[in-house]
Amino acid sequence: MIPVELITMAGGAAMGGLFKMMDKAQENKQKQQEMMMQMMKAKTEEADADSMRATKSADAAAARVGNDPFAKMTRRIFVLSMLALGAWAMMGGLTGLDIVVPIEKETGFNLLGLIDTTGRTTEFVRLENAIVAFDWLKISLLAAGSFYLGKS
Repeated sequence: MIPVELITMAGGAAMGGLFKMMDKAQENKQKQQEMMMQMMKAKTEEADADSMRATKSADAAAARVGNDPFAKMTRRIFVLSMLALGAWAMMGGLTGLDIVVPIEKETGFNLLGLIDTTGRTTEFVRLENAIVAFDWLKISLLAAGSFYLGKS
């Protein structure tokens, strides 16, 4: 059987070591927090300096653009012309124009990759009195709208 004195001494030594490690961990956390506070202070000072530079740059840009009285009208003309081009392209079929659309067809067959007689042919189909939605139209209208609203 282990003597009680040995258990008491081992327990005391273990508890002392544990408390010393906990103390060191707290000291390390305190040093880490102090370093984080210094970094945050430096970042805040840097962000303040950056915002001052950005404000000066934005003011300079506004002063350059503000001198042109036709700037707003130019943006409006651009956006309205994009809308008119989109409407003309979509509604062309309703004004009596026929719309010709290319359609790709795949002919032949493929037997497990061993026998491949597939081929592509392009046929043109004529649509009468139709409305067509183009892929580029949505992107163009969004770009024109964001251009107009981005300045205002």
